[in-house]
Amino acid sequence: MARKRKSTAPRKMMLIVTASKEAALFFSQMRKDCRYSNLTVQYAEDVDNDLEKLIAYTSRARSHGRYNTAWLVFGFEALGTNAEEVNRLLPVAKHKRVELAWCNPGINLWYMLHMNNPSSFVGESTVIDAALPRFIKGYTAGPEYLLGEGLNLHLALYPNKAKAAINARSYNELAKAATGIEATNLVYLLNAITDVCGLADITHNQKTIGMKK
Repeated sequence: MARKRKSTAPRKMMLIVTASKEAALFFSQMRKDCRYSNLTVQYAEDVDNDLEKLIAYTSRARSHGRYNTAWLVFGFEALGTNAEEVNRLLPVAKHKRVELAWCNPGINLWYMLHMNNPSSFVGESTVIDAALPRFIKGYTAGPEYLLGEGLNLHLALYPNKAKAAINARSYNELAKAATGIEATNLVYLLNAITDVCGLADITHNQKTIGMKK
């Protein structure tokens, strides 16, 4: 009697489109560090810094690549966007099957939340960039850092992942009072990554690099 073959459901595929090169580099580090083979990170380099155009781009990329889920990651400051525009475009993104993940002012806020919780809302990246070298050895603003001394930034921040989520929750209350919207919802993206890609596997490299004691 022939043995029945086990049916294996196709593995779900996830796409992250970023509005900045820096965010693309950071999430590419995450993909590598955590061994997320079914996660694709794509920088929307040729798209104008316009949120609605970026949503449309991400929707097309999701369809063309036949991804099960797609997220657009952006910073408020770089796009010149605000709470009103983001709230207005959330239904548009949902209709196009695109999830939105943001940081206000930029992804450097997410780095900061791994070590420190600002006591008031900070709306300028330069303020955060000036503070980060106190916590991250050799930190400089911009994507060049992640290509050089910050090549292992995600791995260095990873042990404080839970702390970042806690800090984000309390900091978002300050941000909502100041702007009408959360400063960052990256926690939702990280939860979605776990749902689709599974738990991180960083056993091949557990060394923490670049963090100040």
